Amino acid sequence: MIRDLGQPVSSIHICEDASVIAGGWDGSLKKWDHEGTILWAAQCADRIESILIVNDLVVVTSGLHVTCVSNGEIKWSNPLEGSADLLAYFNGEIIATSSVYDIEHGDFMESAIWQFSLEGELIEVKRMDERPWFMEAKNQLIVGLGRPKCGVIIDSEHHDLSTESPVTCGASHSDTVLIGHADGTISSISGTKISEQKSSVESINCNETGFVAALESGEIVAMDLSGKTIWSSVGSLATTQTFAFNDLHWCGRNESNTGLLEVRDKNGKLIASTKISKPRVSTAVENRVAFGFEDGQILLWEKDLFERRINEKSSDSDGRKSALAAKLRALRE
Repeated sequence: MIRDLGQPVSSIHICEDASVIAGGWDGSLKKWDHEGTILWAAQCADRIESILIVNDLVVVTSGLHVTCVSNGEIKWSNPLEGSADLLAYFNGEIIATSSVYDIEHGDFMESAIWQFSLEGELIEVKRMDERPWFMEAKNQLIVGLGRPKCGVIIDSEHHDLSTESPVTCGASHSDTVLIGHADGTISSISGTKISEQKSSVESINCNETGFVAALESGEIVAMDLSGKTIWSSVGSLATTQTFAFNDLHWCGRNESNTGLLEVRDKNGKLIASTKISKPRVSTAVENRVAFGFEDGQILLWEKDLFERRINEKSSDSDGRKSALAAKLRALRE
């Protein structure tokens, strides 16, 4: 299933009813139903970094603003101080982060955590020197910090982690929350050092039994929750990753003039791959996975169809060639 945003895709979300919402680098925000029919479109101020769904509201960070959309209509849009980055919904409030980048020094100089009501009223803003690089809101509001303080904020209280290195990313699954660091450390929010890698951790993706870390070097490493390596793969920079369909690992990579999409099983065996436009973002729910690309396309795969195409047997004499062709078709349709 293919949808077209008309500009590079910067964020994507699959809703409970299997509809898809995507935001672009130039502020386009669109929603399609599960069959690919467009339901509405809105034009926001600038690049859409994050998408948050609260009831029938779609809240996005767009350029310098937090914007709330309902059925394609912009209900309110509030400017922040600097780039609007992360979003969460916690204790009935919209939580947003912002950051100001100092070009002269090549670093972030000031950031803030903003709290808004669903009607767009500013409740509180907390300013800090550190840029938040990860935010999680379930039973607790967790914010992972960059320089100078590093560590995490948990429900407004700062905590050190197992390394003083800046937080670069994070991920969660159920009660597990993992933090990636610039020095290659992967830690838990309790302060336990789980793993040490050779380069900065660009992203982490978790499931019930473990996680996959994508490194600045291009290596992706799958580990169990104790940090024991299960498999690894070296390649070009992994720009996005997700788990889907019985814990298959889906990874998008950037190559020189194109992109690469890879699917691996739980043991790291490559079961499908294809050259494609450069992948930017991805997400997955139980029976669907979606990728957004630099050329504006959004590709979706349904679990039943994907598994049928991967497992189908060919009656041709060249079985291996036909099986490979089936895998590539499954990744393009």
